[in-house]
Amino acid sequence: MGRIPGSAVRACHTGGNAAMANFKITSWNIKHMHDAIAPGGKDSARLPFIREQIAQMDPDILCITEATPDLPLLRQWAATLHVPYVVPTIPGTDAALAALPNNPRKALCGLYGYPDNVLSGSQWIWFLVKAGHNLGAELQDPKIWRRFAASQYADAADQERSDGKWGLFYWAERKAGTWGHVRQPQVLVATIGGLRVELIGAHLRSKLNRTNPKEVWTDETRSEFADPFLREVMNDRIKLATEAENIRKYVDARFAQDAAPAVMVMGDLNDGPGREVFERKHLYFDLIGNLQGSIFEAERFLNHALFDYGAPASGTGAGLRWSYKLSGKDPVDPTRDPHLLLDHIMFTQRLVAKDQFPRIRSGAGIVEHAIHERVNAMRPRRVPETSDHRPVSVTLSLA
Repeated sequence: MGRIPGSAVRACHTGGNAAMANFKITSWNIKHMHDAIAPGGKDSARLPFIREQIAQMDPDILCITEATPDLPLLRQWAATLHVPYVVPTIPGTDAALAALPNNPRKALCGLYGYPDNVLSGSQWIWFLVKAGHNLGAELQDPKIWRRFAASQYADAADQERSDGKWGLFYWAERKAGTWGHVRQPQVLVATIGGLRVELIGAHLRSKLNRTNPKEVWTDETRSEFADPFLREVMNDRIKLATEAENIRKYVDARFAQDAAPAVMVMGDLNDGPGREVFERKHLYFDLIGNLQGSIFEAERFLNHALFDYGAPASGTGAGLRWSYKLSGKDPVDPTRDPHLLLDHIMFTQRLVAKDQFPRIRSGAGIVEHAIHERVNAMRPRRVPETSDHRPVSVTLSLA
């Protein structure tokens, strides 16, 4: 597929990042990616357009959520993009693959911290890094994550855990048990512009619930939620909130070790700023607020790449600050704006520090609406969209 006329594509960099002025990081949920890149995959018709979208965005680092668990397949594919990309891994990966070569997902589940079950089976998190860059990039062993995050919990039982789980509490209940990430966050450690940066890729659990009106509402007026449905919804959202809190615990642990760590959090968090009906009436918080931290600890507060980008989404779609659009009205919150910001990039204060580099300047974050729509305008209608999520990017100034 050729370059689309009028596209704005950065010149491809093939050398080390020391000579570059800018460094672009993109996070993209590529829907059911495995079905697109697997030989004979049912969505293989999307693949040329996914390739083209990546080429036009031209990120130096691409964080993919909902990625294939088949690492050998991903490595092969990444090397054939518009410029070659490599897939950083955890030490010991190749040995694990060699021990179970016919089932890469199962071979790597334990090493990468994923539950070996259907929930995380086909939606992994990987980073692609331009092969020409000398970043020393490597994924961090999740054992480090689990030890660091556990150290920040108040309960002694949580502090002692090493299995990646934590105590789970529901509203007005003593204790419900434990919970852990459905998809273990992955941490890419890389040297960008001379600075050690940790990039946390995350894909938090979905908030999807049943939508059958007979199960949702008490009667045909649809004015009150049925108690079993409401309980299920609240419990699911509390699980989601604890996953975000666990990420925050890891970030807090880094601040306990380093006065100004350079940490970025990115990915599909399945929630955003603003409150949907359950958060407005029952939970009274939004997930992003919990993750960013307290403004009273401003030095630890996470900035958002889209804070000064465009305008918040509006019911007409005129706003730009969204990455996912509902296909219709929300069945349980029909007045809700269908334009949602589910995909995020956040970062610590070190990356906005004055007169220090790399630095994220004002206006450096975008949602890749223009490229996404330009590429998808070229596909035949029978070919599915490259993804139902819009990529989010941020550019770091290196000088």
